[in-house]
Amino acid sequence: MERFKGIFKINVFLFTSLFFIGAGGIMLLMYEKIDIHLGINGIHTLFLDTFFTYVTYLGDGITTSIAVIIVGILAFKRHRYATFVLGWVTLILVGVFSQLLKRAVFPEASRPAKFIGEQLLYLVPDVEIHSANSFPSGHTTAAFAFFAFVTMVFFKNNKLMQFVMAMVAVLIGYSRMYLSQHFLEDVVTGAVLGLICYALAHWFVSMFPFGKTLN
Repeated sequence: MERFKGIFKINVFLFTSLFFIGAGGIMLLMYEKIDIHLGINGIHTLFLDTFFTYVTYLGDGITTSIAVIIVGILAFKRHRYATFVLGWVTLILVGVFSQLLKRAVFPEASRPAKFIGEQLLYLVPDVEIHSANSFPSGHTTAAFAFFAFVTMVFFKNNKLMQFVMAMVAVLIGYSRMYLSQHFLEDVVTGAVLGLICYALAHWFVSMFPFGKTLN
């Protein structure tokens, strides 16, 4: 437990994330996933189409991989190689767990366009719509894990920025539903999995002397 202590320095990020996870969980208990998705899908504008088309890329594997390198360079003077190791371990765990669940445990989980039918959905123009491997949302998993990592490296003493980082992760999760790539249950599970992946990465890196600088 001692190695997990440092994580609570980003308590605002964690509490904000858990608030939205809890809200999503309550919605899933109260309503059918199709009804939730159709409700979200019914709210769209040209601005939101453009906004969420780009925001969703912040949870992409390539984007987060490049961002880890940038964060590592910016924080090198303070944390040396610890930032690189923490970032890469976080993303490796995200990739392993999310893809394992998608392809081995829940390979039959269909995405909204297939489960509901494209003809019943508003689909954002020029966005490639996927049909399979819906559960959980990999982008959301990566978003919550990556922004927990960024918050720990740069903002553990800045409560406002912790809140902002959590909201960015939430927006990325919402973008997956707005673009009809995932259901709410995929996004909520992805958010939980992302926090778990970061916590495990933090615990692992804290076992080594160079990881102490991050706490």
